[in-house]
Amino acid sequence: MFPQALTLWLLPLLLGSVHGIRIEQSQEFPLGSEIENMALRPCGSVLANVYTTPTIYEVPVRPNASPKLIATFQNTHGVSSIAYSSTPDVYFVITGNFSFQTFSPTPKSYAIHRLSFDKDDKAVTKELARLDDVEQPNGMIHVPGTPYVLITDCRAGFVFKFNTETLELTKYFDHPLLKPNGTFILFGVNGIKLSRGYLYFSNTNQELVARIKASGTEPTLTGNPEIVVTGAPVDDFIVNDHNGDLFLAENGDVNALTFLGKNDGTTPEILIGGPNTTNLLFPTAAIWAKGAEGRLLIVSNSGDGNQFVSGNFTDGGRLNFVHVGGKV
Repeated sequence: MFPQALTLWLLPLLLGSVHGIRIEQSQEFPLGSEIENMALRPCGSVLANVYTTPTIYEVPVRPNASPKLIATFQNTHGVSSIAYSSTPDVYFVITGNFSFQTFSPTPKSYAIHRLSFDKDDKAVTKELARLDDVEQPNGMIHVPGTPYVLITDCRAGFVFKFNTETLELTKYFDHPLLKPNGTFILFGVNGIKLSRGYLYFSNTNQELVARIKASGTEPTLTGNPEIVVTGAPVDDFIVNDHNGDLFLAENGDVNALTFLGKNDGTTPEILIGGPNTTNLLFPTAAIWAKGAEGRLLIVSNSGDGNQFVSGNFTDGGRLNFVHVGGKV
């Protein structure tokens, strides 16, 4: 709850070729903020969307930076997703209602919006369309050079494609590896990325990351994905586009930022956090800092996950600026 910069040095014995990982933190978001996803502005600052309130914050990438509230959406409970567009400093955002007490969404409550900035750098939002056919939108990415975004439905287990110009929503990909298999918490396909000619996706319930050859422009995607990570309750992740390495935000009982090199099998190693630690409680997303791919990660975490169920809020979440050093 207080500004702090945390520097953590990990021994080479634990991290193989890594000599040290340095972590700096932003100031805390308001209590009860479940930071769900992030995007970068052209200046390099972070846009972070909150799922427990209908808000987006902007945070500079520097130690002790204060989150600045830049947008609040009306008639909705939270912001589940954010993605880039083909236009610089214009983004797509999904809002909707999700209960952390029942771990279920309100049917037909989700909508997609455009977020831009005026000449005074004030956020401007406009609703584009309802997403009534998507049970619970989660991950969202822009398909470069197109008007399309891909949206994961973690409850129904599909990937949808949305045309931001015609406002047409179509089912893009359906496969058993996208489906949830939980009994209470239904989180199937979650994070999603396009990298190195593949569509990568995480499935939190199935504890895997898989990939399939894709451009994102296909009318529908068919085929069988290749599983690249196993035994990992991954929320979101980032791919190093240069070499295919994966950095994974794992929550559940793991609570860690983990790493898997392209030649390291399918079991990731813990970089920060881990079971019974408090270094990185409830990590939710990871992106590269501007111009720093392979060197500086931005990892969001939301504090003790139990607070969202009980309603007794103890943490506000932070952004963690992780200097991964030689882990490239």
